[in-house]
Amino acid sequence: MRRRLSSILLVTIVLVLPAAPSALAWSEPVYTQPWTEAEYTDPWAEVEYTDPWAEAEYTDPWAEVEYTEVLGTGTPTDQVGEIDDFLLDFESLYGVWRVFLESQPLGEGKVQPGMDQGVLNIRSDGTYTMTHVAWSREPVNGTWRLSYPREINGEVVQAIVLLDGPGGSDWAVAPDPKGTIRLLWAMRWSDGSALWIFDSELYRP
Repeated sequence: MRRRLSSILLVTIVLVLPAAPSALAWSEPVYTQPWTEAEYTDPWAEVEYTDPWAEAEYTDPWAEVEYTEVLGTGTPTDQVGEIDDFLLDFESLYGVWRVFLESQPLGEGKVQPGMDQGVLNIRSDGTYTMTHVAWSREPVNGTWRLSYPREINGEVVQAIVLLDGPGGSDWAVAPDPKGTIRLLWAMRWSDGSALWIFDSELYRP
């Protein structure tokens, strides 16, 4: 009896197993629509037009700018006042000037007295002659140009730049807001820009 039951069970397993792959083979596949409509882009749509000849916005290089206190000790919105004509009148810089070094404190109550350093003659024809004993014993002759807007350390002044002056440096004769005339020399950086260093004040002989 036990042997007969085993035979029946074996026959049943043999008959069932071939049906499994058949059922899997006919399983319904996942359907993907092959004609899914793509997003439409109108080829005739009007594109935004940019006029290549449009006039660029003009920025006045001498316009008054808002002053911001770098160290935070002043009012952040302090405004630069009206530009004094004295700061822009480069023709008033023509003529002969004495190069005078002001008295310098040496410490411990000692003072080095001021002294003449030389003479500068700026001519209206674009040339100059300069002697400065601290830099060169021989007079230097050269040409000059007007400074570019804010070239002198960002200041709103019109200076005269003396090209290839004593020591091979460029020099500048620039009015000061305090009412004096300064002589400065250019310390050049590797990118060609310059920091203008005060040398002395100029006086009429």
